[in-house]
Order: sequence, then C-alpha cells, then structure tokens
Amino acid sequence: MWSSLLLGSILAAAPTESSAWSGFRGDATGQTVVKNLPTTWSPKENLAWRVTTPGYGQSSPVVWKNNIYITSIEGEQKEKLHITCVALDTGKQLWSKSFDAAQKGKNNPMMSRAAGTPVVDAAGVYASFESGNVIALDHEGKLRWERKLGDVLGELKNNHGLGSSITQTKENVIVLVDHQGPGKLFALDKATGKDHWAADRTARSSWTSPIVVEHKTGQQIVISSGGTVTGYDAKSGKQLWEKSGLVGNNIPSATAFGSNILIAAGENRMKPDADATSKSNCCLKLTEDGKGVESVWTSKKLAAGTASPVVADGFAYYVDKSGLAVCLDATTGEEKYRERLDQLPWASPVVTKEAIYFFGKDGATTVLKPGANYEKISTNWLWTPEDFAARKEAAKKAQPMAPARPGGPPAAEVERASASALGDVVYGVAAVEGTLILRTGTELCCIRKPKN
Repeated sequence: MWSSLLLGSILAAAPTESSAWSGFRGDATGQTVVKNLPTTWSPKENLAWRVTTPGYGQSSPVVWKNNIYITSIEGEQKEKLHITCVALDTGKQLWSKSFDAAQKGKNNPMMSRAAGTPVVDAAGVYASFESGNVIALDHEGKLRWERKLGDVLGELKNNHGLGSSITQTKENVIVLVDHQGPGKLFALDKATGKDHWAADRTARSSWTSPIVVEHKTGQQIVISSGGTVTGYDAKSGKQLWEKSGLVGNNIPSATAFGSNILIAAGENRMKPDADATSKSNCCLKLTEDGKGVESVWTSKKLAAGTASPVVADGFAYYVDKSGLAVCLDATTGEEKYRERLDQLPWASPVVTKEAIYFFGKDGATTVLKPGANYEKISTNWLWTPEDFAARKEAAKKAQPMAPARPGGPPAAEVERASASALGDVVYGVAAVEGTLILRTGTELCCIRKPKN
C-alpha cells in the first residue's frame, strides 16, 4: 500500500499537492502524487531550460507555486551565503539575496557547501547553512528574521561540515545540529525565529536530517544519527524514546510509512563490521503509546550509500554503497532483487505510482517500475559524454582539491574522493506536476515535456 504519511501541516498550507515541493525529499518520504512526470529526456529532448546559479550548492530545490528556491555558498572561506528564487515556468532568476556567514570554513569538494535543503510554506522560505545561519525570507525575498546558532553552540565542528536539512511543522522549523561538540535539536518559531524549544544532543559527527512522523498520540521528530534513532515530541521537544546499537547511520535519513520507520546505514569505515551494518539497515515501528519502537525486520546483507530509502507499493528501495538498487518487502524485509543502476546516486530517489527515479550523481537517471521484479523504463542523460568530460576538466582547473589531513585517509584516496565531488554533481531534485527540477552544484535543470 502507498504510505499515508504526508506532513498534513505542510500540505494543508500548500496551494495544491502537485504545485509544492516543500522540503528535502518533498514531505521527507520521496513520494509524490504528481502526474505526467517525464520518464525520458536527454540534452535534446524534454529539457525545458537550464540555468546557472550563484556560487555552489549541494541542497535540493524546493518549490512553491511558480517559485523555485535554492541555497548556495561563495568565496574561498564560504563567507557568502545565497538564497535564490527562480521562476518555475521560464528559469528566470526572480531574486537572489546574500548574507555574511557567521562562521567560515574552507571551500573545497570535501566539505559541505550549502548542503542543507530549505523548507517553504505560505509565508516564505527558511534556510539553514553550515555556518550556523538560519534565515527566513518572504516570497519576495524580504528578510523576516535570522538566527546564528553558533551564538548558542560555539564553534561548529563536523567532519566534512554540517549537512543536515531542516524540516517543519505547522508552527516551527526543526533544525538539527549534530557536531563534535554538544549539539541541539531546535524548534524555531516560524514567525519570529525564537526557540519554541531546544533539546540537548550528545556530541557526534553526522549529516542526517530529522523527519516528522505522524502518530495517533501526536507528531514526533525522529532522527537517525550517530548510532541511535531518537523520537521527540514535536510540541514540547521531550525525548520519548531512543534505540541504540546501530552503526553507520550518519548520512541517509530515516523514512516513515504509517507508523513504520525505515533506517538506512552505511559502512563504518573506521571499524568495518558488515553484519552490524546490515542489521542497522532495518525497519522499526512506533508502539501504540508512541513512547517506544519495536523491531519489524533487519536486512541480511546491505550497506546503504548516501541516498535515503523510499517505499512504493509495499516495497522498500535502498541504494547500496556500490550503486545497486535493493528491493525489499517493506513489511518483512525479504529481499526481492538487487540490480545495478546506471550510476551511483547521491540524491535520494523520487517515487510516483508509475515509476521510481534514481538520479545518478554524474547525470544519468535510471527510471524503474515499482514492484517485486526489476523492470527498467529508461536511462536518461543531462549531458553528452563529451560535454560532461569538458565540464569536469574545467571544474578541476577552477576548484583546488581538498588537502589530505594528518592521520586521515591517504592523499590518493582524498584526491579520488575530491575529484568525484567536482563540478556537475546531481545533488537533489524537486517534483511538481509534469516537471522535474534537478540541481547540480552550479545549475538548475528543468525536465518537462513541451506543451502541444
């Protein structure tokens, strides 16, 4: 069955379910009710427009009516923060606002660069940056309020920088700061930016994002991060439950369907343990009273990559660290297939009733039919191989490689990882009626069938 989980507080304020993509993975599930999404495209087919954006950004786009919002950073020390609004119909830049970063850091491919996706509602857009700046603008780009979370937490330190996306309830924006110092989960009042509540978090390095889970006892904020999965009461910030003993759950975020929660975990490179990693890719279920979770199933062989899992038609889909799509029965965890995608995705998939879109990091999107059997609909490219190679070479010349750190991975490994993050990486996507918006580090690309 299709998940009934939609963030009601978000969609109630939306113009329609098909003309708003309100946050990271839409409603944090990657599912959408929109219709008529293209399943084929190329540089010469169904590419409505492509525009260059300010600076560099790794966040996903969000959409409200005809406005697309993205975030990006600029400068050798990421000293400039940008929030940009682009017209959905034409790709024309409507406005772009710049702010000074409260905390600076090296701008290189191994560090987060505006990695957190904003959220949007009827009042405007809310954006969070790795510098600790949280900024609210109205739909015309006027500043409503700004917070600098470093004023509360001090210097923000995290391997590769902060990368968590924010989420929202009707009244608050939810901002997670997990880092090497004591962290916090903030619920900031949408109208003022002031703390509605703030919950303390133990120190950890993680880049996952919080989600809002609906339960009959009330909304919960659920976070899979740094070895634990934790649930908080959305109104008060009170911790309701915590499950520990996981490993590698530091990049992909949790995904809810009904009262169930899918957890994704990657390999712990410092202490590899394939069995522990597999068991950390699992499904939990909220208890009847909402004060705990029960184990539904654990996978037998799985190490997730960066993409968060999705659910479609009773099946759960993960992408493993090598670029294999892994299909599991969502209720039992029984594996149905694992098949190689055209490219490894960094962005999380999007699911419609007809198709699952896996967005390869280098511009090849694999489209599959939902179901227990592997059935490919199409492979689609944003660039020709020649154009991509030329753009990659230009990016290498423009962007210095990240340096190796004492005690860190070998220089050759750092160079390979750094090169993989250069230039035209597909980081995120938004889906509205008939349209996909793909975001690379420097561009927005609109995939849409031409009007007859």
